[in-house]
Amino acid sequence: MRVSTTQIFRNGIDSIQQNQVDLSRTQQQLASGRKILSPSDDPAGAVQALQLRSSVDKVEQYQRNADMLTQRLELSETTVGAVVNGLQRVRELALQGNNATQTDESRRYIAGEIRQALGELQQLANSKDANGEYIFAGLSSLTQPFVAGAGGAVEFQGDQGQRSLQISAVRQVPVGDSGFDVFMSVPSGNGTFSVRDDPGNAGTGVIDAGSLVDAGAWVPDTYTIEFGVNSAGERIYQVVGAVTGNVLPASGDVDDAPVYRSGEAISFNGIQTSVQGVPEAGDRFVVEPSARRDLFGIYAGLADALEAPVPNGAARARLNNAVNRALVDLDQGLGRLLDTQASLGARLNTVDTQRNINESQILQLRTNISGIEDLDYAEAISRFNLQQAALQAAQQTYVQVQRLTLFNFL
Repeated sequence: MRVSTTQIFRNGIDSIQQNQVDLSRTQQQLASGRKILSPSDDPAGAVQALQLRSSVDKVEQYQRNADMLTQRLELSETTVGAVVNGLQRVRELALQGNNATQTDESRRYIAGEIRQALGELQQLANSKDANGEYIFAGLSSLTQPFVAGAGGAVEFQGDQGQRSLQISAVRQVPVGDSGFDVFMSVPSGNGTFSVRDDPGNAGTGVIDAGSLVDAGAWVPDTYTIEFGVNSAGERIYQVVGAVTGNVLPASGDVDDAPVYRSGEAISFNGIQTSVQGVPEAGDRFVVEPSARRDLFGIYAGLADALEAPVPNGAARARLNNAVNRALVDLDQGLGRLLDTQASLGARLNTVDTQRNINESQILQLRTNISGIEDLDYAEAISRFNLQQAALQAAQQTYVQVQRLTLFNFL
């Protein structure tokens, strides 16, 4: 077969150009450190790398969510901790104000400090995060959750919703807690029932918080413990249920009623309480199922009780009953706050654990991407040297072939 001079030249040029292309591509790989410069180099690898990058982006977003969540939970935890400290100070003031050595004036000073603590409590309950959102407003994060309502009572304007953030493909963590659950849902009394004295009591009787002895025998109702005198002149008491109508004693006869002795247990329907002091005939104490109270109202009620003058024994008993009731409610509020702190701490631990898992996932995904895309420098340098030699050989061959013409021999 005859090969024309033109074809020989064209083949030589094509060989040189192809070697230049191969050499240039290897140079680009060495410069970028990547062996896949375009999807056509390795279609399957390019698709796999793209999928892995998408997974990295998702996990990095989870990490950003975790960082945001950590900041919010730490702020909530710090705020609740400040509320706990304030509540413990109010409890100390309550015990101090309940001391018989205090005067009306000194109790007013104590009440003034409690009202300052009430203002601080409201400020803490209306705390905002770095984005200007109220941390205890529920889903209504731009609405101030606690405002002064009618009569000075604090009202909740937020909602009971709870927003969550995704920190992994299968895990969501609540961002915060609704202020309604933290501050407005404190169980009164011992959590089963609460006790209170009648405002018209004339004696010196002081009732304790009581306890649940037999849950199966407890019948929720509003009971009145009413004191009187039997035919022998002894002070007795009767218990009447508002709804059930149950009377202790069952006969309703005052001469069958238990004789009252200060500090002795008064037991009925699975519960037990006691009264200290000397109640007058007609004095009453109410035992009713536990209800929900707000922490603001507990503070305010305690301050009101301490501001009231104490001119006689009956007024002293009213003060003691009010302070004792507030102390029990404060303990319930403290329990609610500590539960919230424990929940926040558990969520922070969950976020920390998931963050470590996410970091490991990101590292593994990037390792896989590196295995697909990263260049083997030793192999690439060897290939570069071979391609460079091949290019030089092609160039020299072309020069030699170019000289193969009859004109050189004439």
